[in-house]
Amino acid sequence: MNNENSAPENCAERNQTGCGGRREFLVKASTIAGGVVLSLSGLGAVSAQKDKDKDKKKENDTPPEELVFKLDAASPLGKVGGTELVETKTAGKVLIVRTGELGFAAFRAKCPHKGGPVRYDEKTGQLGCSWHGSQFDKSTGAVLKGPAKDALTSYPTGAAVTVSVKAPSKD
Repeated sequence: MNNENSAPENCAERNQTGCGGRREFLVKASTIAGGVVLSLSGLGAVSAQKDKDKDKKKENDTPPEELVFKLDAASPLGKVGGTELVETKTAGKVLIVRTGELGFAAFRAKCPHKGGPVRYDEKTGQLGCSWHGSQFDKSTGAVLKGPAKDALTSYPTGAAVTVSVKAPSKD
C-alpha cells in the first residue's frame, strides 16, 4: 500500500531526505535546542559585560575618598610590611599595605575570583583569599596563585604628608 498519506517504507532505498523519520526528527530537534542554549549563554556574556561597564562608569564618576593614617610606632602601618583594613564609603573594604619606608599600596579587599575576603597572610608574606586560596603580590596586587585570574583592584596612593595646624591663641 503506497498512497500519498502513508510514510515511505525506507527513505534510504528511495534516496530521499526529509522523510520525517524519528531519527531525523531527533537530530534536528537537538541541533535547534543546542543553538538556543548557545544564543542564551552568549546574551548572558554580553549582559555581564554591560553590567561591568556600568559599574566602572559608576566608580569613575564618584569623587575619590581620601584616607588619612597615623604612622607612629603603635600603628599597624608604622613599619614596613604593616597592613591595615579600612572600611570606606566608596569602595567597601580596602587593604592598605606599607611596601617601603615611603611606599604604600591600596587594594580592594575583595577577591576577583568569587568575592571572598582578601587579607594579609603572614605565612606567605602576601595577600590571600581564604575562600579558594588565591594569592596576590602585596605590592602590585598581581595574581601569584589561582584560581583567581585577575589582579586585585588597586587604588592610587600618594606621598602626601598631612600637617594639622591649630590657630595660635591670642595673647
